[in-house]
Amino acid sequence: MIPVIFDPLLLDLPHEFETEHLLIRAPKPGDGAVVHAATVETLEDLRRFPSSMRWAMDLPTVERAESFCRRSAALWLLRADLPMLLFLKTDGEFVGGAGLHRFDWAERRFEVGWWCRKRYQRQGFITEAVRAVIEYAFAHLGARRVFALGDDANTASWRVCERVGMAYEGTMRSERADPDGTRRDMRLYAITR
Repeated sequence: MIPVIFDPLLLDLPHEFETEHLLIRAPKPGDGAVVHAATVETLEDLRRFPSSMRWAMDLPTVERAESFCRRSAALWLLRADLPMLLFLKTDGEFVGGAGLHRFDWAERRFEVGWWCRKRYQRQGFITEAVRAVIEYAFAHLGARRVFALGDDANTASWRVCERVGMAYEGTMRSERADPDGTRRDMRLYAITR
């Protein structure tokens, strides 16, 4: 018998979904301006953990943000990366980003990541979004494992993992390096089904 080869391109994935407070959707052309404004507003926070947020080390421009949105739309179609944008349902304000990255389709393993616009931090939106993105992975991608890697010094990030029910699996010593060579320890959290 010839084995059936799984082709993720054939998955019909919802490109948007809602939570209590958020509309979560794939980026699309034209989103660059709002992503840029939020990045500029939050740049100092994003640059505190450069090994985790390498993209934030570049000079933010509207053109770069628009390029990210268009590239992300293409990656969605290819099922190669699933970045997501978070918007408030009440007024459409951009809250931040989340997504599923570094897939292993054979093992059905996905990394979840996120960032929050400065003005919306510590209001529960990221916890709500991450919980929904994890559920999306299990419901639509057939995930068996969703994991997150947070800088050991980024308490806010790994507390999100704990709030959404991910298990702490350990700290990987010297797992990443900042652009200046400073070694970073990363905390590994995961949830399985």
